[in-house]
Amino acid sequence: MQVDLYEQFFINSSTAYSCHKVIFNGEGSPIDYEFIAFNKAYEELMELKGENLLHKRFYEVFPNSWDDQEKWERFINDIIRNQKPSQIDIKKPNVPKWLRIISFPLKNDTYGCIYFDVTKEYMQDNEIEGFLKVNIDLLSVMDTDGYYIRVNQAYERILGYKAEEIEGKSFKLFVHEEDIPKTNHIIEQLKDQKVISSFVNRILHKDGTYRYLEWRSQMNGKYIYSSARDITVHRNLEQELCEKNRNLARLTEELKEKNKILKTLAITDDLTGVYNRHFLNDKIKMKMDQADLEHRPISMIIVDLDYFKKVNDTYGHPVGDEVLKSTGNLLKQMIRYSDMIVRLGGEEFVIILPNTTVDGAYNIAERIRRKIEQYDYPVAGRLTASLGVAQKKQSESFESWYERTDSALYEAKESKRNCVAKAFITS
Repeated sequence: MQVDLYEQFFINSSTAYSCHKVIFNGEGSPIDYEFIAFNKAYEELMELKGENLLHKRFYEVFPNSWDDQEKWERFINDIIRNQKPSQIDIKKPNVPKWLRIISFPLKNDTYGCIYFDVTKEYMQDNEIEGFLKVNIDLLSVMDTDGYYIRVNQAYERILGYKAEEIEGKSFKLFVHEEDIPKTNHIIEQLKDQKVISSFVNRILHKDGTYRYLEWRSQMNGKYIYSSARDITVHRNLEQELCEKNRNLARLTEELKEKNKILKTLAITDDLTGVYNRHFLNDKIKMKMDQADLEHRPISMIIVDLDYFKKVNDTYGHPVGDEVLKSTGNLLKQMIRYSDMIVRLGGEEFVIILPNTTVDGAYNIAERIRRKIEQYDYPVAGRLTASLGVAQKKQSESFESWYERTDSALYEAKESKRNCVAKAFITS
């Protein structure tokens, strides 16, 4: 019963089987092989009819043998001599068909064979090999543990390595250590069947430098298929551009700061730190027009230090400069944010007071006079100032307004100095 089952298994199996008896010559060397059993799957695989096979000799059935006859003979002799199973991949003559044959001894002069059609596998290998050879990009096949299975010749051209120097080795030997974590992360994404269309890391060149490679990868079965191109030149140019942009941004900020300084210097009196005549000329018309348009008062104070020439003559100009600096600071402390203080030159300061009548300006001028009188200047000691005050008339020019204020100042100086005089508005 068991023998019948074995026989049915042999006959009905979809896998091709055959059994052969060895024919020896007078010297005991095998010269041919007789067909003693085979199944239908073998007939279909070899495209033969059973009645033409049984008890026929192998070379009678296959007069042209295999494409690599010597390889076939070594294979058979090895089985017979060593009495151990062996395997061979060989091509059927004149037919584009590759067979994988597993042979094993049965008795001293007989052996069995199992056949598999591996033509598709070989065709794929040939196609892949051709693809690997002609493609100018880096191409690789890697397992999910990160070990290279196959690489193409571009690795030698771009990275300096021969295929045998990379195949079988882990990617960690070639990837920059800083890029290993993100490369591991990409491999995990590929295991989840994600396609990676653009990923950049640094790969070690054989000369010890690193190249930037841009990868495109996807899983196919249990392997990772990847292509890559060298973007080192592009990346270096990009980094240079970024560095230049950073430098440009820094220089732009520095230029802005310097422009602010220059602008401040252009409108500021370099000795006292208050506004200069240029700023007054630039802003005064706007202040005057706004006051006329809104029918609001605007007043002017001219401050002039008494006997300032005596300070320079007695103590020298450096002390005189310190007096002017101190006076500028005193004036800045006593005016509003909306007011404008200007040094016209020498010891003369002008203060523009928007929304201020002549009486309001007079009160401010009086407080300034007292502040200066009470201040103890370094080296120079106590000093006084004379002040003129005038409110602008509607549609009055600056020259007229200034002239009236200056007349009030002249009156204060001619009177007794250390006092405030105001110009009244007349029709």
